[in-house]
Amino acid sequence: MAIDPADETLIPFYKKLIELNLPLLSHAGDEHSFTSADNTLGNPEKLTLPAQLGVTVIAAHIATTGKTGNQTNFERLLPMMKLYPNLYADISSLTQINKLGYLKRALKVTDLDKQLIYGTDWPLQFSPLVSPWYFPLELSISQMWQLSGIQNQWDRDVQLKRALGVPNEVFSRSRKLLLE
Repeated sequence: MAIDPADETLIPFYKKLIELNLPLLSHAGDEHSFTSADNTLGNPEKLTLPAQLGVTVIAAHIATTGKTGNQTNFERLLPMMKLYPNLYADISSLTQINKLGYLKRALKVTDLDKQLIYGTDWPLQFSPLVSPWYFPLELSISQMWQLSGIQNQWDRDVQLKRALGVPNEVFSRSRKLLLE
C-alpha cells in the first residue's frame, strides 16, 4: 500500500479510527505476493504510533516474513504484543506452504493466542499454496484426507487451522473488534 504507519501526518486518520471504533489492519513483515513492495514498511515497529494512540491495530500475518536489522519481524512484533493490549495479529497466511512452522511457533508463545484473530489471506487460500497435505507431522493421514475433502475453501481453512491447534476464540475475536 506504500503507506508508512509511523507517519505522524496520519494522526488525524488514527483519531478518526478511534472515534468510529474501527481497527487498522496493516501488513506486517515482508511482502512477496507482489513483484514490487517497499519491505521497510513491513517493520512491525512502524505500528507503534497508532498503537500508542489507542487505535485497535491488526498486524497482518503476525509479521512472519523478513528481517529488520538482525532480528526477524516476528521477533520484533512479540514484545509489542505484550506492551499494547490493543495490538492484534491475524493468522491469515500461516497455513501457506511458504509459512510452514509459523503457526505452530506462534501458538507456543504464552498468551499470544489472546491477541490473535482469524484471517484468510483471500484469495490465496484458493490456490495450491494452502493444503492440509503440507502438515504430515501435525496431522494424521485421515485428518488430511478429511480436510482436503471439504469443498468450501473458507470452511476448509477454518477446519485446517482448528486441526492445527488454533483455539476457537481466535475465530470469533474479529466480531469483537469489528462490531462491539
